[in-house]
Amino acid sequence: MWRSVYDMITISVEDFIDHPGKHLPIAIRVDAGSVPASQGDVSVVEDVTISGEGFVQLDTLYVEARIRTTIERPCSRCLAPVRVPIDIHEAFEVAVPVGSVAIDLSSQIMGFILASLDPRLLCRADCRGLCSICGADLNEHPDHTCREADADPPKLGDYLR
Repeated sequence: MWRSVYDMITISVEDFIDHPGKHLPIAIRVDAGSVPASQGDVSVVEDVTISGEGFVQLDTLYVEARIRTTIERPCSRCLAPVRVPIDIHEAFEVAVPVGSVAIDLSSQIMGFILASLDPRLLCRADCRGLCSICGADLNEHPDHTCREADADPPKLGDYLR
């Protein structure tokens, strides 16, 4: 089964329901521009491909799939955009409501993609980040010097006098 659906990642379950217990191939390709954009600072920049197999037993679809795409998100230190290739294998199950012809897998697939990301992604191992005073990118300006912070910063008591 090959599907390209806008705004969600869906799979037709008619063949699975017609052949309960039989392992059937799954092939889904979703255009990067149509993947839901509500993922915060993460953008999908390459089509999402899902390949594998699945079967239905009773009212549950069991899926074993390989998920591939490329995402872009900011570096944790300097906020420069970083592209990250995603290539993960997942096994999961989805309830099939009675009378359904298709199931939306968007939340599961995006959940697997987001869970595979490094929470402290860096653009490079020696990223110097941003100046804590003015916000200048220290990777682009390694010799950057900024005015020094006050040697003796004001304390709460100074404002209460």
